[in-house]
Amino acid sequence: MRARHLFPLVVLVAVAACSSTSTAGPASTTTTISHVSTTAAVAAETSSLELGPPGRPAELVAPAKVTGLAPLVVLLHGYGSTAEHHDHYLGVTEQAATRGLFVLLPDGTHEVSGKQFWDATTACCNFTGTPVDDVGYLRGLIDEAIAKRPIDPKRVYVFGHSNGGFMAYRLACDIADRVTAIAVLSGSDLPRADQCKPDRPVSVLHLHGTADPLVTYAGGRFTDTFPGALEVMSRWAARDGCDPQPTPGPTLDLDSRLPGAETRVTTYAGCDTGIDVQLDTIEGGVHSPDLIHAAVGTDVLDWLLAHTR
Repeated sequence: MRARHLFPLVVLVAVAACSSTSTAGPASTTTTISHVSTTAAVAAETSSLELGPPGRPAELVAPAKVTGLAPLVVLLHGYGSTAEHHDHYLGVTEQAATRGLFVLLPDGTHEVSGKQFWDATTACCNFTGTPVDDVGYLRGLIDEAIAKRPIDPKRVYVFGHSNGGFMAYRLACDIADRVTAIAVLSGSDLPRADQCKPDRPVSVLHLHGTADPLVTYAGGRFTDTFPGALEVMSRWAARDGCDPQPTPGPTLDLDSRLPGAETRVTTYAGCDTGIDVQLDTIEGGVHSPDLIHAAVGTDVLDWLLAHTR
């Protein structure tokens, strides 16, 4: 039996609050960075550097050995969570260390309640209307990381969960010149298709559970509507020049809580050269599925790493 990688209960409770709004005033943007490696072996294989503006730092975790220019993945946490919690939940740094992959761990803005959020779309999740430019903030972090470390600007990836997934789609729409490919877990695109006009194709991997009660598979509404997983994929297939009809693929075992190979893969053929659009439907999967860390490495990180500009 595989070990279970349980998501902290406090984060699940915080994410559940996504469906409500708050009238609290502006939140503080001060965050504390404290990365703790999953194992001593991983700690020995990585080092870190603080990036970002004063008052809102982010951690760049680097592999111990880098030969030439290396790829970068930006990990975006969910509403009410932190970069550190999501790194442990998904095992990204743990898996990246053996792949020569830099990992950028930024935190969102604090509400007055203390929950952190990304101002991704009008649907999610700036519920207090706090003025913040997260596109500019994350673009600045990516540029700083590339300037300070041997990172390949043609291999910059974003992996977001929930609110972080909404933010990943926002980055693919707004700064496609910086982002090569994105992976999104339990997130969604901008409310309306015409709000996203990327200036170049971006590869997209979307993972979503059919039993997600928060960011529902079929779409829904928080402070604005958000499209369902199938609509999101249809939009990106059109943006990336793919065939409109998807092709069934293999089944995968991604969620350790569910028996067997529970995840159905569908892909879109005919995309622009070097571009892929893929949907992983986790049958019975919830908002924070118990993803197997090794599967995150092989089925998410390796998928991202297969793409370049």
